[in-house]
Amino acid sequence: MSEQLIIRLASEAHQTIHWLVWSESEKEIIASGDLDNAQALKLLAEKAQSRKVICLVPGVDVTLKSVVIKGTYTRQMQQALPYMLEDDLASDVDKLHFSVLAKKTDLVEIAICFKSKLTMWLGWLADADIFCQRLIPEALTLPLPTEQQWQALQLDNQWLIRTDEYQAWCCESDMLNNILQLHLLDKPEQQIESYSAIPHDCIGQWQQKAVVLPMQLLAEGCLNNSINLLTGEFKVKKESNFQFAKWKLPAIAAAILFIVVLINAVITTKQADRETLLVKHQVETLYQKAFANQSPLRYSRIKKKLKSLLAESSIGTQADGLLPMLNDLLPVFQAVPSLQISTLKFNRANQQISLAVSADSFQAFELLAKKVPTKYTLGQGALSNNKNRVSGVLTVRVN
Repeated sequence: MSEQLIIRLASEAHQTIHWLVWSESEKEIIASGDLDNAQALKLLAEKAQSRKVICLVPGVDVTLKSVVIKGTYTRQMQQALPYMLEDDLASDVDKLHFSVLAKKTDLVEIAICFKSKLTMWLGWLADADIFCQRLIPEALTLPLPTEQQWQALQLDNQWLIRTDEYQAWCCESDMLNNILQLHLLDKPEQQIESYSAIPHDCIGQWQQKAVVLPMQLLAEGCLNNSINLLTGEFKVKKESNFQFAKWKLPAIAAAILFIVVLINAVITTKQADRETLLVKHQVETLYQKAFANQSPLRYSRIKKKLKSLLAESSIGTQADGLLPMLNDLLPVFQAVPSLQISTLKFNRANQQISLAVSADSFQAFELLAKKVPTKYTLGQGALSNNKNRVSGVLTVRVN
């Protein structure tokens, strides 16, 4: 997945949210923009479907600390860490989330954030149907500084200053001189490289770097960046970007049922006895793996059982559900005999099916596009040609 959707979340729901789609292979911006508030995040749901999503969080909401320890960092020390810092923090440690960014000899680098903030940000993303596996403090995506040269960038009305690999701070623009004065007390010769226009009345020794779009610089800093606040109780389970736990059973059943229906169509067309037996056995095996707690069933009973499971979950009985869409699309897939479907995902909120498919030629994809009923909109990602097969990702959604 060479394209990434980078979202810079805000401290509060009413504040502006910046976003950018970055192509890692082309090293360029594909699209970018601003959202008025957190509720508008749903406008990015479609862009997030086929891209890796990384979210940046405001530096003012994250405290970065280097903590001296004795010996090796252990599980027992991890449990005790919040209480080791209790006297240094002005908040109840039980309300704070501690993420260990790096472990060094006699030292750990940590990020501290209110649990309520993380819950709020993840709630925004869940409401927008956006699946994100990484949250990074924004200032830690600035270029890596050296001991002699800090890195600086202005984003909106805030300055981000990165002073070390795991250390950074930020402040409002009108407070920059006051905060700088404190940080430069014992480092009067410190150099600061700025990727934004340098304030004319700013103290310290500044050097002007090439001015770039703030979100572009931060997006580049996300590449090969292993920092993640989503640890411990906030660690992300690898699930799809809608409420997977709720829809896991019906989604699996619907996908298998679709395969069964598609296989039946192919079998009817080709009348291949040997392949029929093999495919039926594969369906039986697939069913048993998907529903390990169910009794094994013969092929002839699987279709009926899956329909029953879907009926119980209501996903197959709604007029705007997955099965009506599959029923409409089945003739389309039959019209392209070389088409193979490797994955299928259904986004119920957006009434959209995402398919990873392959065919024997580019013309097969053109034929498929012509066959899609007018009540649906077909979206097609970039196609790649590998080993005499053309593959890509398709999205089909209700108009």
